[in-house]
Amino acid sequence: MTQFDASQYGASSIEVLSGLEPVRKRPGMYTDTSRPNHLAQEVIDNSVDEALAGHATAISVVLHGDGAIEVQDNGRGMPIDLHPEHGVSGVELILTKLHAGGKFSSSSYRFSGGLHGVGASVVNALSEWVELEICRNGLVHQQRYKRGVPTADLYVTGKTEKRGTKVTFKPDAEIFETVEFSFEVLSQRLRELAFLNAGVAIAIDDERDGKSHRFFYEGGIREFVDYLNKNKTVVNDKPIFMSGERDMIAVEIALQWNDGYTEQTH
Repeated sequence: MTQFDASQYGASSIEVLSGLEPVRKRPGMYTDTSRPNHLAQEVIDNSVDEALAGHATAISVVLHGDGAIEVQDNGRGMPIDLHPEHGVSGVELILTKLHAGGKFSSSSYRFSGGLHGVGASVVNALSEWVELEICRNGLVHQQRYKRGVPTADLYVTGKTEKRGTKVTFKPDAEIFETVEFSFEVLSQRLRELAFLNAGVAIAIDDERDGKSHRFFYEGGIREFVDYLNKNKTVVNDKPIFMSGERDMIAVEIALQWNDGYTEQTH
């Protein structure tokens, strides 16, 4: 058994990690390191939050042949102006600082699927590279990061009538056991998100083998209940639906009975 000299343990032994160093040193504290699906879900959730806020109606996901993944929405576009305290663009702050985000108060996002403020920065830290394309205020802005560090400042590449954010990133093989995304797992997640966000079109395309799905449910969770009961004999023809809001919490409920004996609650 190795003996340690207690006298050698003092304040100078305390290591302080800065920026995104803690994420790369202990990635398992922030995500599942077996494969990078969770990173994709973090970026997708940001686009879904734009839809929840009423600013996005379409989200697309593309799995590229080189192992990268692209997530694009037609929302407001990530903030490009300089942050008054930190002196860098809002998007750079979001991607390089833990616990930096617009979801801690209700001023930017009334409802949100994620509130911890580490999603995009963790994705950035654990990716070999990240590329951003932001369409906002009639201009196209781009920026590239390498293992969490920007390679240049945000810059303008042209004009556009579009708006929204496109995030493309390649998971770092130094971090994950496998860097391949699961099309099936992501498709299932996107289907659920489409059910939960009525009227939002969500698409996924896999360039590796040509697979693709399109999800769009105007009826939201009512169509989810129909989906669950599609091979069953139902008691009430249409799902019972109710919704309400109290204390900044929104709730939707859809119910339908069938002739089975097993209850399903999702």
